[in-house]
Amino acid sequence: MSVRPLAASLLEYLLPARRARMVGWYDPAVLARSAALLTVANLFGRHSDTRLIEALASQPQREFRFGRDGEEFWFDYAADLGDGWNPTYAVAELVARPQLEVADRAGVVHRTCGGEVLIFGGDEVYPYPSKEEYARRTEAPYAAAFAGVARQTNVFAIPGNHDWYDSLVAFSRLFCRPERGFAGLATHQTRSYFALALPANWWLFAIDLQLGAELDEPQVRYFQDVARHVPADAGVILCVPEPQWLLEQTYPDHPRYEGSVLRAFEEKILQRSVSVFLTGDLHFYKRHANEAGVQKIVAGGGGAFLHPTHGSPPEPLPGGFTERACYPDKRISRGLTWWNLLFPLLNPKYLPIPAVLYTLSAWLASASLDVSAIAELGSAFKAAATAAIRDPFNGLWLILFVSAFVFFTDTHVRWYRVTGGIAHALAHLGAAFGLGWFSIVLSTRWLGLEFGAVPQMLLSGAITFVGGGIVGSIVLGAYLFISLRVFGRHANEAFSSLRVQDYKHWLRLRIDPQGTLTIHAIAIDRVPRRWREQTVDGRKRIVADDRDATPPRLVDVVTVPHPSVRH
Repeated sequence: MSVRPLAASLLEYLLPARRARMVGWYDPAVLARSAALLTVANLFGRHSDTRLIEALASQPQREFRFGRDGEEFWFDYAADLGDGWNPTYAVAELVARPQLEVADRAGVVHRTCGGEVLIFGGDEVYPYPSKEEYARRTEAPYAAAFAGVARQTNVFAIPGNHDWYDSLVAFSRLFCRPERGFAGLATHQTRSYFALALPANWWLFAIDLQLGAELDEPQVRYFQDVARHVPADAGVILCVPEPQWLLEQTYPDHPRYEGSVLRAFEEKILQRSVSVFLTGDLHFYKRHANEAGVQKIVAGGGGAFLHPTHGSPPEPLPGGFTERACYPDKRISRGLTWWNLLFPLLNPKYLPIPAVLYTLSAWLASASLDVSAIAELGSAFKAAATAAIRDPFNGLWLILFVSAFVFFTDTHVRWYRVTGGIAHALAHLGAAFGLGWFSIVLSTRWLGLEFGAVPQMLLSGAITFVGGGIVGSIVLGAYLFISLRVFGRHANEAFSSLRVQDYKHWLRLRIDPQGTLTIHAIAIDRVPRRWREQTVDGRKRIVADDRDATPPRLVDVVTVPHPSVRH
């Protein structure tokens, strides 16, 4: 598809009514489809590795060369984009500008230039990688941002776990077909991994770890072939789909997050040291470094919801890596956690789920009660508990109920999965029982309806259903708040519920003529909520129309000398 028809097909997604809102991760439809895709991907994805088919079907791929020695070279890195229009377009519009001046904390202004290369570091769309979602949430914002931009921009991408949910079908169509391009920009790769030869003997390798943190054989051979003609003193930047150096500390019992894959790639395939590790997956900015000057950077702020920055694993990390920069700061992160107590207001579409669960639980419990048993809460509870033990169907429901919450609980720490899951389930069961008992008392004692009559049961069920949606959502929000604030668990679930579209960032990197690499982390504290069309330099652009939005600023800058100089 040529650029012009592609732009026309994306036009409908630029209209205000069609611009994507932040994903509602607790919407029943999103939960159901995401769970189904994840299950299929985990069951079948590892047994039918798309990368093997892609390697056989695609044209041979070598390294791609950009820039000239003796001249400065700029390129951009953004990861975890394609959630809502506001943050994704806010970043894309700044990336597309030919020049951008940003001030650091001291007020010093840094002049940066738009990059010749734009690298997407994983999870290019949310919540699932359908053709329509890529078009609406990712390609449309970038097509609007780069419309009319004169400079040549070359896009490369590696897939994250969300891109893998359909076994890379949509990702490959979007990024691995150079004849199509992406958002009117040039693409070159034919596989889900690539190598770039940059000026001043810098090399960038970007790997695909699929869902199971594995390198397929064609990928290993590809990088081995490229590495054979990489000079021994080359500077190496390694882009990976997830920050294994953090995840292996947070989830020590999970084999997926072992850092051995990265170490093996560095020691056995490249056979040379990596100077800079770049990744996304976690939606914040953190930079760790050791005494040797090796940088490990998480920069997942391209447009997805925010992840918490507090509750980090103990430091130093293996290899002597300590945290040198963080955005947003931990005080802001801890403060945002409190918004989970407003879970029903932030996630109204979730209410039917606890409403149904509470109604079924109360219905089963009330089936064992009689008029005498509802006199007091204690006697009603005793009768319901006795029935749960004696009645197989009632008992099976309780077992399934508790098991479901144990399964939901943070799966990477066994003790918390069991204790936290059971405590969470019991809190819901207790609330459901109390609400059901209250509805019976209200309908019989206060309104005088006959216990067990159809009007009484319908009214009691309606009260339980409505109250269950609200109370159940409050219980879940409180559980997520306590889990993250006290135990440091459920970081993803607790912040995806907030759908924070602010605190976005990306990286702008510069290689100077002497071979020094400078990495600028540029952030937007509050992204615009309102936009308008305006003619700028003879072309129509979508610009911010929000007085409360904040300008971009420099939150971190680090200079990495070329290894040949450092050694």
